[in-house]
Amino acid sequence: MQHLVAYAYYMLMSHFLLVWLLLLVLVVAGGLLLSRWADPASPTLSDQGDIGGGIKFLRQISRTDGISAIVLLLFVAFYIILIFYKEDFAYYDDEILTNFSVRGYAFPPPVWLGQGRFFPLADQEFNLLRFITRSPAGYHSLVVVELVILLAVLFAVFGAYQVRYRVLVLIAAMAAPSFVIPFTGFVYPERNVLFWLVVMLLCLQGYSQTKARIYFIGCLIATQFALYYKETVVLFVVAYAMTRFLVQLRVLPREGQRSWLEVAKENALSLGMLGLSAIYVVFFLAALLPHKNFSYITEMREPLGSILLAYLQTDWLAVILLAVVIVRFARLLLSSGQLDPMWDSLAAGALAYFFGVLSLRIYSSYYMAPVDFIALLYLARLSLIWLSRPTRVRVSVVAFVFLCVLLHDAAYSSLRIVERKAVITTKSEFADFLKSYLPTVNSSTVELFFPYANGFRLMELSAYLRYKGFQLVGQGVTVPEVGPRLVVEGREKFANNLCVEYRDYGCFHEESAGAGALIVVLPDDDASMSDMESIAKDSTLLLSLKAPGISTRQWFRLLHTVSPMFSRGQLPEHWLQLHVFKRPA
Repeated sequence: MQHLVAYAYYMLMSHFLLVWLLLLVLVVAGGLLLSRWADPASPTLSDQGDIGGGIKFLRQISRTDGISAIVLLLFVAFYIILIFYKEDFAYYDDEILTNFSVRGYAFPPPVWLGQGRFFPLADQEFNLLRFITRSPAGYHSLVVVELVILLAVLFAVFGAYQVRYRVLVLIAAMAAPSFVIPFTGFVYPERNVLFWLVVMLLCLQGYSQTKARIYFIGCLIATQFALYYKETVVLFVVAYAMTRFLVQLRVLPREGQRSWLEVAKENALSLGMLGLSAIYVVFFLAALLPHKNFSYITEMREPLGSILLAYLQTDWLAVILLAVVIVRFARLLLSSGQLDPMWDSLAAGALAYFFGVLSLRIYSSYYMAPVDFIALLYLARLSLIWLSRPTRVRVSVVAFVFLCVLLHDAAYSSLRIVERKAVITTKSEFADFLKSYLPTVNSSTVELFFPYANGFRLMELSAYLRYKGFQLVGQGVTVPEVGPRLVVEGREKFANNLCVEYRDYGCFHEESAGAGALIVVLPDDDASMSDMESIAKDSTLLLSLKAPGISTRQWFRLLHTVSPMFSRGQLPEHWLQLHVFKRPA
């Protein structure tokens, strides 16, 4: 019996995507049955209706709305150009692509039993895309398609409002760092979480207004997708469904005593979402509990005070959402007012996600993407309701807060974009330099000594260099040699001469560069300019690359919290510069 259980467990983990697809079919079938069982005539509050009474926006498009639409189109066009600009597989975690789909191999679903991670749909779209294209531009085309669909659906979700307001909301959403990072990169699962979250919003809104079965099933499908892209999404779904259930119990008119069956029918969609969440939790526990190893969280965990400070610096939307929800819930629950079943429940879900990430004590500038997204939509809607009776004070307060958040987000997003493009560009030019340098070398190998890079970043660089066609010593799989092979060296002590234990790239420990070796200082190395001067004393400078001048501005460097490598400390003097020296033979 024990062997049978072990075999079943192995089959489940090794063929999880097939299990998930089967479950998706069952979700559709179950949604058809559940939506038929639900009471279509049950009373509900309109999720587009006014919480405070009587919002009425004109439907006709004015000249201002037309100009606003043109501005949005231009901004989206600029955004898309920025996505494609100087792109290559040279940024952090892009080795997931260059080691797998770009080489024609499927990236296994991320069920990392040894690290305590279970998000099996992450990056699986690239396994399919490899049959169509394997170029950076081709991969980014999928990202752009997701972006355009997301914006179109969101534009429809806010269809009750004038175009000018919808344009402001969309631009503000696109400017947030937690939105920019997933949509300018490849491997961030938050991008797909946001995509399916918007589909969920559309279906929730449509079902609340029409009770159409297609929206009921669509919401369950969106939930099924979103849950398996990031572990913390389950907190959002559960908090949303539970809050909506409780709000419905409070606000629906009571005509005598209702049975639990009637209550269940009125909340069939919430119960369906809770059921899908329960299935996810069962899979999560079944996969990870036998191993009881959550090293990913343990290694990334930091003091709570440090985490709070980092999010306070980069994530104003989450903080504003928390303050507004506390005031709003307290005021409405203690008075005769009412909560909105959809939007207030979404806010509760976003806060559950927020506190879930905080409780793990991990930080990254894109982790709060769903929180920031819902916060922006929720706060925008409340602001428009508040401005339905405009006064000078109200307009001034909303305009001031909006501009502050927009400028704050734009500044942090700018640093992240500049850093991304500079890191990619310098590494790409480094590869071009090697292509021209290697034919001048007479030996069979060329030593590359990296005095300030750790094994993980050397593995990522090695994956990029292999993608560019270079041969590396210690590489597990080789192709016919063309020119000298590269020997990657560093000061770190590498176990089994591997950069990292889970990839087949060789890294060799050396305290200093040997005769004739190239000394490479990468743009994301923690190095100072005095370090460069020290290296230059007994070496010859072969290549020097610098990022745009804005990277040297002191105010710009103060935004380092959004940087993936230097969020906790000051940016090094050598930031976004690449230097290659050669030791005398």
